[in-house]
Amino acid sequence: MSAPEWLTVAPVATVVIMAIAFSMSLVIQTTNRVVIGRLIGWDKYRTMQKEMSEFRKESMAAARSNDKKQLEKIKKKQTQINAMQTQMMKPQIIQMALIFCYLPIWRIVFPIFGSNPVCVIPGIGSPSFTIFGMFEMPNFMIWYMIASLFLGLIASRILGTMPDT
Repeated sequence: MSAPEWLTVAPVATVVIMAIAFSMSLVIQTTNRVVIGRLIGWDKYRTMQKEMSEFRKESMAAARSNDKKQLEKIKKKQTQINAMQTQMMKPQIIQMALIFCYLPIWRIVFPIFGSNPVCVIPGIGSPSFTIFGMFEMPNFMIWYMIASLFLGLIASRILGTMPDT
């Protein structure tokens, strides 16, 4: 598949890859919102997140202080926490199916951008980047990962799917 040359030049390619990253983030976050809303409900989901967070804090504090009484109390609550974790895993398993959405997109995008530099990032200006001498990644992959990370955070804020911590 041949792409127009203007599409693979740095300023346009940068924006195109950002658009792909944002679109994929919106799809994933929207699916996340719908699946959690239908399977669990957002109020219950947030309550479970808070309970699990408090449980982790209590268990860490009890382990540090080596408080036998508190450890016993935590052990009793562990089955309830495990049940919550199991319930919260169901939407995440459904979400894993979205990973396969990337395959057709990358079959199209990879040949278009190949190893062409798509943006200039200080310190990563070469067409390929070696991480610890193990493998090389084209710049568009690095740019996609950076854009996907930050635009995914924006998409999760827009749709209200940011996890509570």
